Amino acid sequence: MKQCEKRVFDSLPSTQIYLLEKLKSNELKAPILVLAKNQSAGIGSRGNIWESAKSALTFSLALNASDLPKDLPMQASALYLGFLFKEVLKELGSKTWLKWPNDLYLGGQKIGGVMVNVYKGMRVCGIGVNRVSTKWACLDIGTSDDWIIEGFLKKIEENLFWGEVLSKYALEFHRSNSFSFHNDCGEAVSLKDAELLEDGRICIKGKIYDRM
Repeated sequence: MKQCEKRVFDSLPSTQIYLLEKLKSNELKAPILVLAKNQSAGIGSRGNIWESAKSALTFSLALNASDLPKDLPMQASALYLGFLFKEVLKELGSKTWLKWPNDLYLGGQKIGGVMVNVYKGMRVCGIGVNRVSTKWACLDIGTSDDWIIEGFLKKIEENLFWGEVLSKYALEFHRSNSFSFHNDCGEAVSLKDAELLEDGRICIKGKIYDRM
């Protein structure tokens, strides 16, 4: 991956919306990272509003397809990047884990999430993690945002094959079995009997589910 440009803002409604709009207008080009110290209208899964904590790490990163391994299925992009991000946090001392398909958890509580949009072959990855809150669970390490982001970019540059990441994630996938996820209709689906497939999708009682 060539040098990744970074843009930092004191406040943005949504780093994901901002970055997508700038890519569509050709004002920005991948690879580029946009960080907001405060995000007032972040986007969560299925287009929901992501309610920020008092302090949170919120950023979006646009990558070219060439920045990612050739064996990565498009629908596994959030799982792949989410796992890499989780691994960085783990190396820094965090006990954060990745619940299928794109939620960051600490124990039994959600502390953040990962989402990916695809635009002209680019992957636009948005990540949000609670850091300080009296209402929500938060990240368990005090490492600076800059250090975490630099570690994430370096991890992406390692260009780990999807197969390697999948095999590592498969060892942890059972942790998701105690939880559920929401399908495209907004219905909660239990992960109790979920089987992880080779392309990052899951199979539950013969029905296949995927999520960017």
